[in-house]
Amino acid sequence: MNVSAAVMTHPTRLAAAQRLCAALAPIDATPAVDPEPHATPGAMRSARLAWAASDPDATHHLVLQDDIELAEGFAAAVAASVALHPDAAISFFVEWGSRTAALVRWAALAGVSWVPMINPYVPTQALVMPAPLARDLAAFLRDETDDAEPDDEAILRFLQRRGTRMLAAVPNLVEHLDLPSLTGNEGHGVRRAACITGEPAAAPGPTVLQLPALLPFLAWVDATATTIDTTDRTFSARTPTLDVLTAHGYDGDRLVAACEPALAGLTDPDGLRAGIDAKYLTELWITAVAMGALGRQYRPGADLDHPAVRAALRTTAPGALRTHVDFAVLERHTDDLAALVTAGLRYGWTA
Repeated sequence: MNVSAAVMTHPTRLAAAQRLCAALAPIDATPAVDPEPHATPGAMRSARLAWAASDPDATHHLVLQDDIELAEGFAAAVAASVALHPDAAISFFVEWGSRTAALVRWAALAGVSWVPMINPYVPTQALVMPAPLARDLAAFLRDETDDAEPDDEAILRFLQRRGTRMLAAVPNLVEHLDLPSLTGNEGHGVRRAACITGEPAAAPGPTVLQLPALLPFLAWVDATATTIDTTDRTFSARTPTLDVLTAHGYDGDRLVAACEPALAGLTDPDGLRAGIDAKYLTELWITAVAMGALGRQYRPGADLDHPAVRAALRTTAPGALRTHVDFAVLERHTDDLAALVTAGLRYGWTA
């Protein structure tokens, strides 16, 4: 396999893009600089250039954004990934509050290296695909999009039209940095990876997580415990997660009441209650219980101390609550929030 690469960037962040290009060695990478930097902010102009920059001899083409940090051994992991799934579009980043992030957490528990992407967009922070497909994508972006369309939504439209399998790596191999958004995403809050271990990239296995019929997650838009019915493949049929659990035989009142003793057992329950509204803690608890109850097949044979499992569970609360709770509070109580998620997961497994 021979991978070429380009880094989407803006003239004000060219130095960051050049550093990423150097870090990608031995993959040969080039910056794709927004040709109209003073126009309305958007990613599409640099995306067109980046996807058109595939090397003629490359089997695959990788495009990255300039505001990411790579895991050690990233280039080797890319090569191993495209060898395992040569026909897929593969993302190495999943945003921690997205629907796909819920799959990432189950995959981490199950020890599986891949999940299908089910967001209404394709994560484009670090995305690789076969080079012929990348060249067709470049033509599509040139001919069938305007500058205002988000590149991640346009790419999803293209890949769905082509019937391309879309996968995301677990653990994630890039972290999104907290830099000022150049595309108008400030209102989305801090957007980090769903599962980043901080360890060198390990060789991925071939297994892809099977898409479950019911997917519980804590929706970042309104911080509610929500379950998606995935069977229609539109991922638009949503039900309150507590209703789903009740339909599966759980006593809803008893389940919600179990949150209080779990909170009391944390390191700083009073600080947690003072900084985070009780309704958010309850919705987080319901989501964690559902992760266990509806995902018993993903329960690991060992304890929950694997680095990928720890990393995935720690992002559950901040990923969903980042626009509803002071982010400094979420960071201060990261350990307790992760412990609450873990307690809910265990409750769902055993109740």
